[in-house]
Amino acid sequence: MIGDSSKILSLRARALSKLAKTYVNEPDIGQSETTEEASSNKVGNNLDIITRSLPIFYSSDTSRIYTIPLTLNEWEIILAISSSVSDSEAHAIDLLDNVISKYFTDSPRQRVSDVLLAKFRLNDMRNPNEIITFQLTKYLITISSKFSSTVNNCLGLFDRYLEEIKNLYMTKPSSIFSLLGLMNAFIQDNSCLELSTFMWKKLSTLFTKEDFLSHIETNLASSPSFMNDSIVQYFAAGYEISGPLFINLLSKMQVSLACRVLGIQYKQDSLMNYLVEQQVTFFKNQANLSNSDKRFTLPSHVLKDVENHRPLLQEVCKFILSYSLSMEESSFEMSDDSRAKFSFDTRAYFVQFLCLTPYLQDATLMKDYVDLLGLCMDRYFLSDTITPQFVSSIVTAASLLNFLTEELSEALLRSLPLLVGSEHMKPTNIKDICETFSIGLLPLNEDSIVSTIYSINNLLTNANDKFSNNLIKERQLTVTSGSSFRFDDIPRSNSFDALRQLKNQIITPPNNGKLDRKSEVKYQKDLFENCVTATTTIASKYDNHTITNLTITILTQKVGVISDDLDEIVLKALADITPCCTTSQFSMILKFFRSIDAIATKNDNHKLIDAISVSKNVMSSKLLESKTFEDEIYKMYLIDLLDSIISSGEVEKPEHHRPHTEISRVADQITGYLKPLATLLPKPGKTPIDLRTDEALTNMFRNVWFNMVVHGFFYDSEIVKVNYDALSTIAFNSPPLASNFPANNKEMSLDMNTILRRGSSNSNIKQQKQIISRYLNANAVQQRTFSNSKVMFLAATILLETIRCEAGDCSKILLYLTDPSVGSSNIDKSIISMSIDMVKKFVKLTEVGNLQLFNSKSIASQLNDIFLCMADKNTLLQDASFQCCDLFIKSIPSSLCHHNSLYTLLDLLTTLFDSVVNCQTNKFDVKYEFYLNHSQRKILIPGSKSWRTATLSGLRRAAKDWLRFLLNCANQDTKILLQSYVSDIGQSRKTNKVEYGVSFAIEMAGLIIPADKELYRISYKGSNRPNTIASFIAQHSWRSKFLVDTAIASSKEDISRSLDRQVKSIRQKLDNNIKISIKEITDFLDMSAALLILSTAKAGSIISDIVHVPFEIFSSDALEIATNVWLTVIKERPDMAHILLSEVAFCWMNSIDAGRGLYSQEFDVVPTDNQMMEYSPYNKKGIDRAAKLAADSLKPHRYIVKFFSSHFEGTRFESKSLLRIFTRTVEYGLSKLNGASYHPFARMIRNEFLVFGLAILKANQKQGTIHVDRLCHSIVDAALSWFVALPSWPFGSNELKNNADLTVLLELYKKVDELSDILQRTCGKEFELLKYFLANEIQIIETWLAPLSKIEGANKNDPSEALVTVAFNKMPSLAVNLVKRYPKDKLVRILETLVAKDPLMCVGVPEALDIYLDTAFTKKDLHPIVYWTPVSPLKSIGLFLQKWNKNEFILQYGIYSLESHDVNVTFFYVPQIVQCLRYDHTGYVEKLILDTAKISVLFSHQIIWNMLANCYIGDDGLVEDAIKPTLDRVREKMVKTFSKKHYDFYKEEFGFFSDVTSISGKLKPYIKKSKAEKKQKIDEEMKKIIVRPGAYLPSNPDGIVIDINRTSGKPLQSHAKAPFMATFKIKKTMEDQSSGEQIEVEKWQAAIFKVGDDCRQDVLALQLISMFRTIWSDIGLDVYVFPYRVTATAPGCGVIDVLPNSVSRDMLGREAVNGLYEYFVSKFGDESTIEFQRARNNFVKSLAGYSVISYLLQFKDRHNGNIMYDDQGHCLHIDFGFIFDIVPGGVKFEAVPFKLTKEMVRVMGGSDETPAYYAFEELCIKAYMAARPHMDSIIECIEPMLGSGLPCFKGGKTIKNLEARFQPQRTDHEAAMYMKGLIRKSFESMFTKGYDEFQRLTNGIPY
Repeated sequence: MIGDSSKILSLRARALSKLAKTYVNEPDIGQSETTEEASSNKVGNNLDIITRSLPIFYSSDTSRIYTIPLTLNEWEIILAISSSVSDSEAHAIDLLDNVISKYFTDSPRQRVSDVLLAKFRLNDMRNPNEIITFQLTKYLITISSKFSSTVNNCLGLFDRYLEEIKNLYMTKPSSIFSLLGLMNAFIQDNSCLELSTFMWKKLSTLFTKEDFLSHIETNLASSPSFMNDSIVQYFAAGYEISGPLFINLLSKMQVSLACRVLGIQYKQDSLMNYLVEQQVTFFKNQANLSNSDKRFTLPSHVLKDVENHRPLLQEVCKFILSYSLSMEESSFEMSDDSRAKFSFDTRAYFVQFLCLTPYLQDATLMKDYVDLLGLCMDRYFLSDTITPQFVSSIVTAASLLNFLTEELSEALLRSLPLLVGSEHMKPTNIKDICETFSIGLLPLNEDSIVSTIYSINNLLTNANDKFSNNLIKERQLTVTSGSSFRFDDIPRSNSFDALRQLKNQIITPPNNGKLDRKSEVKYQKDLFENCVTATTTIASKYDNHTITNLTITILTQKVGVISDDLDEIVLKALADITPCCTTSQFSMILKFFRSIDAIATKNDNHKLIDAISVSKNVMSSKLLESKTFEDEIYKMYLIDLLDSIISSGEVEKPEHHRPHTEISRVADQITGYLKPLATLLPKPGKTPIDLRTDEALTNMFRNVWFNMVVHGFFYDSEIVKVNYDALSTIAFNSPPLASNFPANNKEMSLDMNTILRRGSSNSNIKQQKQIISRYLNANAVQQRTFSNSKVMFLAATILLETIRCEAGDCSKILLYLTDPSVGSSNIDKSIISMSIDMVKKFVKLTEVGNLQLFNSKSIASQLNDIFLCMADKNTLLQDASFQCCDLFIKSIPSSLCHHNSLYTLLDLLTTLFDSVVNCQTNKFDVKYEFYLNHSQRKILIPGSKSWRTATLSGLRRAAKDWLRFLLNCANQDTKILLQSYVSDIGQSRKTNKVEYGVSFAIEMAGLIIPADKELYRISYKGSNRPNTIASFIAQHSWRSKFLVDTAIASSKEDISRSLDRQVKSIRQKLDNNIKISIKEITDFLDMSAALLILSTAKAGSIISDIVHVPFEIFSSDALEIATNVWLTVIKERPDMAHILLSEVAFCWMNSIDAGRGLYSQEFDVVPTDNQMMEYSPYNKKGIDRAAKLAADSLKPHRYIVKFFSSHFEGTRFESKSLLRIFTRTVEYGLSKLNGASYHPFARMIRNEFLVFGLAILKANQKQGTIHVDRLCHSIVDAALSWFVALPSWPFGSNELKNNADLTVLLELYKKVDELSDILQRTCGKEFELLKYFLANEIQIIETWLAPLSKIEGANKNDPSEALVTVAFNKMPSLAVNLVKRYPKDKLVRILETLVAKDPLMCVGVPEALDIYLDTAFTKKDLHPIVYWTPVSPLKSIGLFLQKWNKNEFILQYGIYSLESHDVNVTFFYVPQIVQCLRYDHTGYVEKLILDTAKISVLFSHQIIWNMLANCYIGDDGLVEDAIKPTLDRVREKMVKTFSKKHYDFYKEEFGFFSDVTSISGKLKPYIKKSKAEKKQKIDEEMKKIIVRPGAYLPSNPDGIVIDINRTSGKPLQSHAKAPFMATFKIKKTMEDQSSGEQIEVEKWQAAIFKVGDDCRQDVLALQLISMFRTIWSDIGLDVYVFPYRVTATAPGCGVIDVLPNSVSRDMLGREAVNGLYEYFVSKFGDESTIEFQRARNNFVKSLAGYSVISYLLQFKDRHNGNIMYDDQGHCLHIDFGFIFDIVPGGVKFEAVPFKLTKEMVRVMGGSDETPAYYAFEELCIKAYMAARPHMDSIIECIEPMLGSGLPCFKGGKTIKNLEARFQPQRTDHEAAMYMKGLIRKSFESMFTKGYDEFQRLTNGIPY
């Protein structure tokens, strides 16, 4: 290519070029930057080094430099200096003036040395004059575009240059070559529009008006002296120096000029492509217009660009149109092939430029342009010398015109079939042309395109009958041919009239229109390919569903009709277009291939079969390149191929004998699909397709292998050898033939597989049995019990896994053992034997195999996969994995000496250890999913603690043995890897987390092994034996120190600046609330510590930063790392210790003042009674998230306390000043503890701080300081501050944390006891009081951790009455809580006396209100109550009841207290508030309701519904309640107070709900009819309901209804009522369980609408369940309940939310599930699966929660219809019509505490001695213990409802019985034992069985 200097430059030339580029932008050598001017004899300053050897610098006469022949070196210098332009204008001009200009103007006649010329000719390169002019011209263009001041100078140079050309071109051939170089330079570089325009005008004039071209032609033809070797060389290369060549270059210059105008880069078709792209985009963006309207508009931005240069573009267009005519009259243009090509290519560029004509909006030009295009289409399309570029240009131009005019549309459509039928057009040309043609079809109607496709395909039809002669003759009568057209007959004319005469010219082809047979056959095949290519290209590019379908239909109809050649072409074309098909179109193609394949097979048409196979391979290749595995089309084809193999050899009768000939025939049939399937799949060594979640494809792949062995495939067979490559790829991507995926809930036998049961030949069965006999006892194979299905399965396994092993994977076979069917089929031992054999085979292959498949990484990866199997729950798999690993490592030690495999082994140890710890930290909700630290591979670990412990122990033993072996083989390499592992973990986790793998790595690295020749001979044995850990640590420390040394290798100033930047960055992120990563913190602290240790510079500033920055971040990670760094600095820089400690103390105090960490109450648990109760499932994730936030907020101060404590113990005897700092720090912290956190997690941190305070006290006591007394009081006061809060159980199920909490508390008690003398003397009774509190706190925690154990307690005596007085005087809340902890009658009485005596002192203690009211009941003046702090909503509501409803003070306080709570909290108690209207003689409650209704619209609606529900008594709603007039009055008042907006919403909501509930009334006539008829009626009515804006379901007030499932209506079973169920789409904002953020969700919610059933009792029961949910959530107790929503809306009416994804136990019975255990197995898998264990865990937690509630609230009617099971395994209770003191029909069948059946126990393991049963028992006991302190709240919720008339109440007896069930008189331990007795009593009670049988007989409810 011209100007591509890389192909002609030597190494020296390239070096010169780079040197020149460097020099042009560097300051002068030996001169300052300010002196930029160059002397006259210097060129480009530094460039003088390069240019000084040019003749221009040493010649005496520079005017005749061209006479000095350029040597190769000089020529390379000129090219080098002209290849780049300096950024300095002065330098660039200097070079231009002194070198470039002279050589440029002389370039037409510049002489070159013979050596240089010979070099060019020898290497077939272009003439040196052409190249040097090209490069110099590019320099001039570049400098002009870069510096506008040089343009005029350059224009002058070009003018002089052209004058030289005119003078020399007749005599000097060098000038001709030079001109070629100049024109090519302007073609390639159009950056300076002014120069390009000037040069075009000059050259167009030169070529057309000055006879330049004719003179060249004459000279070349008549002057032998003018001809030289270069001209001959150009001619031989097809680049003849001629007039057409120069016109061709001029046409390219014009297109390049147009590209510059439009701002696009010049390439061959860039102008047309740009215009097409812009027009199509513009066309498609006008989507709102019809095609006819779109056709006459142009893109505005292109119009604007053209308008800016209209005169120039018009001039060029006129020139082209004028010159086009002269070209037709010129005889020399077609004299040979080279000239003809130039001529047609010139026309192509002319047409390309003329595409701008429509944008010029010149009617005359437009008419001439359209005429020219029409003429070209008629005149040239069938010429045998026309170039594809010209055809493409014409088609593109005509296609663009289609967007503007219809003049050429018909001609374009007509011409395409003619081009397709042309013998001169190749398929590649046709494809390009049709792609452009398709664009032109966009504005046309669909009929035109259909017609064109039919026309093209008619060529195929016509070709079948004497096609050649007829077709050619037809074309002769339609179009002209330019092969021998005579120009002499056409006179010269300035118009297009003469050109139009060309349309009538018909030229006869050679040989009188006849082709020989060979040519005819070739033409026929080319025609077929052209037609098919055209059709498919149009279909794919036009992208219209109808057109593509038509194309596919037409092409498929041609197969098998015309010729074999056409069949092959069509099939391949269909394969080619598949990537751009839709799924429906691809489905058509697949269906066609299936049918034609069947026909070919049936007719034994091998040629067609081969063509189909080739096409399928093409299809596979195309799809693999263009689609992903997730793409639907890819999957469709994959399924089709797999199904084709599977369906081969289908039989009607399974296990039927078949002849071997049939088996062989089917095998051959299968082979036809293997190569396409393999081509579709990734090759071995790449990433295989992921089938881990695709059940259907997994099973299909398996069946493929089964079918192959059934039909005679085995490893050494000939058919496998022939197809080995394909089988290898398929095996590489195949899943194991058996595994735990898909998770078959029912264990399936291998004998049930339909493919394995297909009959085979005796010969094949015998052969397969012989193969598997290697892995089986031969006798076993012959036994009848060993079915053919098992034989075939094992044979398929051997075939697949052997080939897979050779493809580089030997680990997959182990996964077979995870399939239960392998074990049940008794082939597990065979699989184990095979797996070991495969490992042995793999080992051998590593020695001789393909390095791409068997390299160190892939080998380690295989070991990795086997390692992961060692953590599987299946014991057989575990054992096999250990065996395989042992064999693998012992055979290939290097497999473990790789970071992938070794890290996985160590990470696996860590993960198993973490899983054991998890059983203690999360006892009732163990974690099953774990991720390895490095690879992040997920592993599933069973929940059994014993399994986890045993597996860890076994893996540790094996790992120790393997690492011993490896250390002996590769000692140093292994230790380096272990060091890397330790360093890696250390860098990423600078915390106190136990890394078991790291500990193990260090232990192993320190072993003395036989490889340590001398050390191994040391005689010490046993535990005293030494190790080399010191050496390992030293090396590890060296690595770490080396990193530090490297980090601080730069100057101190650089480090200081870097630290300043880090501090600034961290603080900026903090200001913007951007999270600071651990790495940022670590890097900053490490660098700071290193600088402090190694330098004294800026020590104060650095210390300030390393203390203040972590406190500013105030995260647990930041302060954990920081405390370690501080201690390091203190030890390394003792001189800085005091300063650093002072800074820490200062920041500690600041953090206390800021209320952070321990001193923040942000995460304290709101008292249970004051919380917003929720109707939602137990939210474990939300509880854990809140707990983590609380724990994380406390951890920073815990690390600070540990830092203080550690440093104090380490410096106890250093100085008194240090003690003063510690004392001040402790005093300040203790003084603020009364405002610190009361979260259960804060207890341990508080106590640790108190222990530290006691240590400081002890030190001060020994020193005899003045701080002792003050410290004593501070410690006692701070310790007592914790007991101001109500006692609470430990939070969560983290036994490690709770035990640690107890340990710290015991330590505190011990330390207090040790200092009892000083504390007793100083604090007196307050110290005694503290000891009683501490003793009780210890007893609470000990009881919680071991509730069934008798706890003696730290103090067996009860506190004295005097201590109550001391506590009261200290703080009344202390006295209240002391009595709660020690509820003795004498203490209660003294407390009552104290409260009654001084009530105002107690107004800040909500718990003291009941005491005050009980003692002051007879007093009329209760005015102190108005000052009391608000109490809980329920206690406030209780003040409106009959007992207090006449006391104004109490009523006023009740209103104040209730209104102090958020309306969303009181919203929950609407039923209780409404019942208080019964006793509202003063109107306080009525006013409360009306006022609250104004605040909350939803509250008002709920109040109205509840009032309506309470107007009548009973299910039928016929008997008025005495409260009805009051309710009606209040409701009317409320509605009248509604604003217009509020009232409109009220009408919309109640109207919508009325529409829905009215369906029940309309169903009543259908009560006796069938379910189908009821369903039809419900659907009919549902269709009439209009969803009103903002409407909601009463049971879902927090969400709006946006849609209704109109066909979801379902009638429910009822003898005399018409309840029904329907589903609604609800949009609501709710908390995301994972993140805690509020998100908007849309979900479908089913609801039951009941009529004739009083739902108020269900409402109460679910209120109470919700309260229990909150009670247990507040202490993180993991019991699951789901209080769903029920809303009573009218007498005997209500809405009930349906529990999602749940099924009742009786429905399971109706579905023929034998038992609950069988249901769990069928749904979740067998007991060994993680899914079953997780479901069982959920079952245990929910059963425990509902069991306790069932007992306390006395749920009756617990038949199987009222117990549900959700899809997670939770047990849920519904329908609470019989609670408290009412039983169904008076039947006493349920006289048990709660329902606990044998089938429930079976799910928990089958006995009362399983871990699951123990967990259930423990949860029941703890749930009961947790509920007991809240007995009063439960009663307070029930008491207002006693007057409601609900049948479950029997007056005061109900409350007494409820109290008795809470056993308030018992201690916690006694209560735990009591609950254990209830559990034992409930276990499979005869009453439970009796009631289930009663329900079965009476209601048909199975059990």
